Parts: sequence; structure tokens; C-alpha cells
Amino acid sequence: MAQEAYVLIVDDDPHVLNLVVARLESAGYRVTTATDAWQQVIQAQGLKIGLIICDIQMPGTGNGVDAVKHLRSIPTISPRLPVVFITGMKKEDAQALIPPDPHVRLVTKPIDFNLLRAAIKDLTGVDRPL
Repeated sequence: MAQEAYVLIVDDDPHVLNLVVARLESAGYRVTTATDAWQQVIQAQGLKIGLIICDIQMPGTGNGVDAVKHLRSIPTISPRLPVVFITGMKKEDAQALIPPDPHVRLVTKPIDFNLLRAAIKDLTGVDRPL
């Protein structure tokens, strides 16, 4: 993940969003946020995004998985853009929604920041204590 790239964090729960933002910013990541799938698409098109950390279930149009599928269909967005889905769903239910993809990881809520760190390292090669 390039130094100038942003991590886009998407969650409709302000407590989760603020917690993840605080942990990533304190680790030195450049962070931007969205609170729904539509904002996610707009943010990702407007900034250089190197990683998305995204809730699956959100209010409004579509969900996090739909938004990532849409983003990856846009010619200016890499189809290999790394994504960590975070969810309060049962892991098995969430995995059923996510198509197999080597550039995607899943972390369940409450978020274990050691698992999130491992997922980020696995996808981007960047390893910073969260």
C-alpha cells in the first residue's frame, strides 16, 4: 500500500467507525470514512484508496459487498483493491455473501485488532501495531 494512499473505513455505527479510525490513525495510516455503501463508492472514486475496511450490513442502498463489487467494476479502480469486511453477522453467514477472492478478508465484531492487523498485513504487506 503506497504511503499516499488512504484507508477507507466504512461503517454506519459511529462508535465502531470512530474506534477503527482512532486505532488506524494512531498507527500512522491516512484514513477517510463513509457511513454507507453509496458514500463508499463516492469516496473511493475521489481519493487514492489503498485499502477498504468495510461493514457488510448498512442502511440505504446496497451493502458493503455490493459496493465493493461496484467499485471493482469501475475502470479507474483496481479489481484487486484489498478489502477487509467487518461484520456483526455470524461468520458463516457473512462468508456466504462474500465471493471467493484472494484480496478480501473477513473480521467479525467485536473487532479483534490483532486479527485486523494480520488481515491488513496479509493484504497489503504493511504491518503496524493497532
